[in-house]
This record gives sequence, structure tokens and C-alpha cells, in this order.
Amino acid sequence: MTKAELIGRVASKKDLPRDLTKKTVARIIDVVFTEIGDYFIRARPTRTANRTAPPRFSYPGFGTFTKRRRGARIVRNPRNGEPIALPPQSTVVFSPGQELKGLLNRDVRATATHAAFSNG
Repeated sequence: MTKAELIGRVASKKDLPRDLTKKTVARIIDVVFTEIGDYFIRARPTRTANRTAPPRFSYPGFGTFTKRRRGARIVRNPRNGEPIALPPQSTVVFSPGQELKGLLNRDVRATATHAAFSNG
């Protein structure tokens, strides 16, 4: 899904005010993603009970985004196979929530079950 598709889908929801324009929806979506991004940029791990808890953003029913630190590593250049040293860097990983996993797997099981009955 593209940003424009997301804006269109959100703007077309029936339970939102009718005077809400696509331009306003786009601004809201931009602000939300900017705030989440800024949180991860500014967030530092905290120390609790002798362990480091990484910064995280959790949206119940959807999932959790967690900031992680990757160590330095050696990778290969895909063009010529030469090794390249990558410095340590931060990244954000996503873990889907139970509800999202359930919805995704229910669709997969339904498709697999349908295919099994169609072939046999």
C-alpha cells in the first residue's frame, strides 16, 4: 500500500466527519508518522533491573515497534563480492500483535484448507 492509498482509505471511512478532506487526513498521517519516527530518534535505552530495555512503540492489536542496535559486521558487495565493513547502527523491528497474527493465519489456513479440499 502506498501513502496515497492509505490516505484515500482513511478519508473514505464512514465514521469520520464528512468535512474531513484528504489534505487534512494526509497532514494527520504525516504528523503521526513523524512523531513515531522522532520518538525512536530521540529515545535512549533505559536501565531497569540491571538490563537495558529498548525503546518501543506498541499499538494494541496491531503490534510493537522496537528500536534495536546492530553491531558492526562484514557484508559482501553484491556487484563484485568484495567484503564491506558496516559500522554499528540502529534499526527498528516490528513484531505483530496476537490479533494481527490471528487474522493473518486465519486467512492462510482458510486458503490452505480450501486448496486441500479442491485438489482431493
